[in-house]
Amino acid sequence: MRIRNRGCWLAGRIVWFFQLCAMTLSMCWRGYISYKGWSALVHGIGLIIGYLGEYVVLYTMITNFPGVGGFTALEICFLYAMGLVAYALGNLHTREFWRMDELVLRGKLDLFLVRPVSPLLQLFVQDIQVGYLSHLVLGIGSMMLIKGMIGLSWDLAHWALFFFSLLAGGILMGGISLLTTPLTFWWGRSDAVTRFVRGGMRQTLQYPVTIYPKFIQRLLYIIPYAFVCYYPCLYLLEKDTSPLAVLYPFYTLLAGVITNLAFYLFWRLGLRRYNSAGG
Repeated sequence: MRIRNRGCWLAGRIVWFFQLCAMTLSMCWRGYISYKGWSALVHGIGLIIGYLGEYVVLYTMITNFPGVGGFTALEICFLYAMGLVAYALGNLHTREFWRMDELVLRGKLDLFLVRPVSPLLQLFVQDIQVGYLSHLVLGIGSMMLIKGMIGLSWDLAHWALFFFSLLAGGILMGGISLLTTPLTFWWGRSDAVTRFVRGGMRQTLQYPVTIYPKFIQRLLYIIPYAFVCYYPCLYLLEKDTSPLAVLYPFYTLLAGVITNLAFYLFWRLGLRRYNSAGG
């Protein structure tokens, strides 16, 4: 009976969490379009045009070489598009963590601590970035277009693992974006490190891991950018046709679970050190 009651309680908490996410997403969306009006649409179109420009530059640059790490220009663009989707999915809910320095140093984290809800959960749903919809539209649309241009013929398993890879990449990208934010509890200001991990290293998603020097490759496994796009693309683009290649998207999910777990443990340790501003 006790196990049954606990199972009902857990199911109720999960339902409550998704209801909270849906409510917050609705609020963020209505606020986004009501405050910014047509500028929201213009902003989204501007982002798409900007990223299309990056596609053109990237494609033009790669076509001047016979290949980069065994990838053609179109395959590099596919890799870039998958990174764009993973970045959008992974950062839908992480924007509030990007100002962790301000929350900790000015005591604004207290506002989340005094409420009867986990502060981590509150930060997750505080500011859902609905503006990333333009990234998703452009990224997924580009991959569909490039797939046709390359001439790939996917069966049901490839399609299923394609969407699985996007979700797994988003989970992993979210974990990477969050991983170093708890450093603020020890260092006070850690935004430089966080920006490097979240933004500077993100550029490595555009190219195959094998083109980088060995020490950079090792870094891309420690901070697991190598698993966001490169390994799933080896399977999806049929760069690796071995029987084990079908497992590559699952490597991405495993890396995502480990990274998010590491962030959670790091967060718990840091929160114990928090004494509010001036404390």
